[in-house]
Amino acid sequence: MNQIHAMRVFVRVAETESFRRAAQQLEVSNALVTRAIATLEAHLKTRLINRTTRNVALTEAGTRYLEGCRGLLEELDRLETALGNTQTEPGGTLRLVASGALSLLSLTPLLDSFRRLYPKIKVRLTLTDRRVDLIEDGYDIGIVTGFTAPSHDLVERPIGTHSLVVCAAPAYLAEHGEPQLPEQLALQAFVALPSEQGSITWHFSGPSHRTEEITLQPVYSVNNAQMVRLGVLAGMGIAILPWQMVADDLAAGTLKRVMADHRVDDPDLKVSIVYPNRQFLPARTRSFVEHTLEHFSRAAADPGDASDAAVVANAVDIADASDDAPHMPDMSGICMSEPPAQTPPPTAREMRANLHAPGEA
Repeated sequence: MNQIHAMRVFVRVAETESFRRAAQQLEVSNALVTRAIATLEAHLKTRLINRTTRNVALTEAGTRYLEGCRGLLEELDRLETALGNTQTEPGGTLRLVASGALSLLSLTPLLDSFRRLYPKIKVRLTLTDRRVDLIEDGYDIGIVTGFTAPSHDLVERPIGTHSLVVCAAPAYLAEHGEPQLPEQLALQAFVALPSEQGSITWHFSGPSHRTEEITLQPVYSVNNAQMVRLGVLAGMGIAILPWQMVADDLAAGTLKRVMADHRVDDPDLKVSIVYPNRQFLPARTRSFVEHTLEHFSRAAADPGDASDAAVVANAVDIADASDDAPHMPDMSGICMSEPPAQTPPPTAREMRANLHAPGEA
């Protein structure tokens, strides 16, 4: 028996609470996972996992063994990483998940520059509009909006913000009228993500700086932000979308900004990079985190570079991932920018790759 391999299988089963998900993440068969756990239990002469057709739970011995396995495997990974860093560049497959609401023009320059630096690392990017469990779903890193690390298991680093705008097709507004106040939005056809993926209650602040709360029930909901955009372009109704997603449409006149003197206040404006809280990260994970923080820090220092324009928190040392305290975002270094209230939207070239819209700091 390859005990190290069996220990890795055991840790993955314990973390995902599923033999099937562990097999998927390890890219092996369910039978191999079952066999590895059975062999490990036979070797230790004790049951580590209680399993039924419905769930998987660690025994008391399994809980103790999991703690020891994690420490041993992290030390082994640290040793291999240290040796690898002196001999070879990072390699392997980096599993990255990103919020579908983020601009693809923001992600592509980041990934392109990373691949140029680390050609031996393969990147597998998944875009999703649902909230994911980074560890359970088998991702190495997430670039997400509106995230707060729920426990010591994850490290969260804010890298910027993006702004939301109310918009609609000019033909729709010509037929149904253009709302001027938040409460008038409730009288319009609203297009949005499903309630389990996005809030149906929105907060607006206008010229008086008074916050108004409005609940909007969509007439058309779809679990993809780009499909929401296409629905609005087709004249199905009004939507609230990320500025960078519709910047080209606004510049081309195929969409029009509605209630330009109001700002949408939403907690999902924050953009963060999230990764497992482990003392010894794989070299490919550490390299991508460092590159991402440097990428957006450089863009913030040189906002005139449209290819990399972004707002980013102060650079941090990811070695802090080993701290005992939970890692919560430090928002002090982030510019909470928003689209200008009453000026024309910027051109597509000016908005290319933005993680937030230009405007007042």
